[in-house]
Amino acid sequence: MALSGGWWGRAVARARGASGFLRGEAWPWRARPARYSSGRGPGPPAVTELDKADAWLLRKAHETGFLSWFRNGLLATGVGVISYVQSDMGREAAYGFFILGGICVSYGSASYLVSLFLLRRTMMLSVSTALLNCAAVTTVALFWLCAISLYIGRLEVEIIQDDGPNDKCQDKKKEDGKSDK
Repeated sequence: MALSGGWWGRAVARARGASGFLRGEAWPWRARPARYSSGRGPGPPAVTELDKADAWLLRKAHETGFLSWFRNGLLATGVGVISYVQSDMGREAAYGFFILGGICVSYGSASYLVSLFLLRRTMMLSVSTALLNCAAVTTVALFWLCAISLYIGRLEVEIIQDDGPNDKCQDKKKEDGKSDK
């Protein structure tokens, strides 16, 4: 009686008729896909030139996204290097720029790698090509990390050496028996 009249009843009846409930299909969206290896029916769909062009454009858009993140990371790192050289106040800001560059490079690399494996078939890439792309992106990110680590390490060594050489020279003079007279 609750479903028999009014707009609600008509909506339920339409939904049942449109989705295949009357034909015995309880959940048509859960139907099993057709198997192409059964020997019957059509084979897998042929790859057209349009599909190849779409895959190529998707690959290029995917690489452009990575290169954009990596470029922004390099710019932030460069600004960090410049601000470190400029003044004492810029040294604190430099570390912030180095962190920002690291976030850009790591997020760009990680998102590229994840979406590469998720979209590998759509981009029509073989497993070996996908692994080669992963190796290239990982290598570039590690080169950036090595360069930034060496630069920051060199900065820390310069800071320590600025304080140390004056004291060591005075200690050597005293050991030689010479006085400051």
